[in-house]
Amino acid sequence: MDSASASPPHAADATENCMKLALLAFSLLLGLAIAQSVHAEAAPASPVENDFVIEFDDGDEDDDGASAVEEAAPPSKPPAPIAKEAPFKALPGRWVGDGRIGIKDGKPELVKCRATYFVNDAGDELRQNIRCASAGGKVEIKSNVVAREGKVTGTWEELMYNMRGDMAGEVTERGFRIKVAGDGLNANMDVIVVNDRQIVEIQFFNSSLRGLMLILKKG
Repeated sequence: MDSASASPPHAADATENCMKLALLAFSLLLGLAIAQSVHAEAAPASPVENDFVIEFDDGDEDDDGASAVEEAAPPSKPPAPIAKEAPFKALPGRWVGDGRIGIKDGKPELVKCRATYFVNDAGDELRQNIRCASAGGKVEIKSNVVAREGKVTGTWEELMYNMRGDMAGEVTERGFRIKVAGDGLNANMDVIVVNDRQIVEIQFFNSSLRGLMLILKKG
């Protein structure tokens, strides 16, 4: 092969690291977004952790190429205000979501996530197990989040790449506004509740990523 046409090793490494950070931020957003399912049906009993097994398709799209982002319809009525004293109350169970990551000088990439959530009786403490996959890679996140008087704080750990960090923010009238920081990651996140679905948007700083949008629902 012509050496002039081959990509330098550092370029491939940069692309892989870019997707790794994007997936990490995506999965953290997923955990915060689904906590705002104020219109969801009554949540089932919390499942046991060792029952959480997921098979991934490495980010391949469904046969029709559609995603939840593309299928999302405008809300028929305005969302109800968020209960700041127990924002995680409707969360226990399994959730799924998909979205697209925008990359500078590149094409958007589809990402899919599945998660299991465990919440205390008061609805203000959340423990989450999250797995996400795209064509560019996979991540597995475990985190603990606490909500007190409208403020959200927590820690996260990524098991596959041995990354960790903190998150902090606030419960807003329509969802969450969160800042996530850690090993190589700096981003702001907004979560908006739209009836029985959630819209999640992320803004990356000092990154080759443009941003991310996610639509998720209980599944």
